[in-house]
Amino acid sequence: MNLVISRHTPVADLPELLSVEEAATWLGIGRSLAYDLVGRGDLASVRLGRLLRVPRAALAAMVEQTQAVSA
Repeated sequence: MNLVISRHTPVADLPELLSVEEAATWLGIGRSLAYDLVGRGDLASVRLGRLLRVPRAALAAMVEQTQAVSA
């Protein structure tokens, strides 16, 4: 099953691990910024061999943190 990820996809419907590009799409940011966030440790990631993946929980945490700061 291929899931099309967009900014409107509910967190619960996302796969457990997303590519950095998919995470960027869901967050509504560019690929380069997503890699910068991963590199700085602001967005958690997991390395599986040569693949870099972002856990779904990390996206939810980032959104919650952003909402808490802006509130």
